[in-house]
Amino acid sequence: MSNTESPDPADNVKELREQIDHTREELAQTVEELAAKVDVKSRAKERAALVTAQAKDRAALVTTQAKDKAAVVTAQAKDTATIVTTQAKDRAAVVTTQARDRAAVVTAQAKQTAAHGTQVAKEKTLVAREKLPPAVREKPTVPLAAAGGATLLAVLLGWLIRRRRG
Repeated sequence: MSNTESPDPADNVKELREQIDHTREELAQTVEELAAKVDVKSRAKERAALVTAQAKDRAALVTTQAKDKAAVVTAQAKDTATIVTTQAKDRAAVVTTQARDRAAVVTAQAKQTAAHGTQVAKEKTLVAREKLPPAVREKPTVPLAAAGGATLLAVLLGWLIRRRRG
């Protein structure tokens, strides 16, 4: 008899069963993985779902970025419009003031020119009156105007009478 101890057959069987169970689990997992790789339709659906999700995420991101950019550009446009409007109003006020000032200068010049013309006319009238003979110079002009009016009235009455007869 040898001194080597033989293992207990029950322990050996138990250990073998555990190895078999472990191997079966690994084999089942491998079979599932192989089945999944072979199932093209499922893989295509998974890939399509993944790509769709990525596209939706990207679209949402781009949409958000576009809205943000549009808001910024809109704000800039409003600011620029406000600045340009203010500048235009300021410029219009300056031009209006310049136009009023120029109109005041031209009006003053026109008044001076008119006053000068009136003065010149008065002076020429006086000079012309002094050149007239003293008898004409001293006759009143009102009776002359009355005589002219009477003559005009006589001519008009004569014309009306002829017209009624004729």
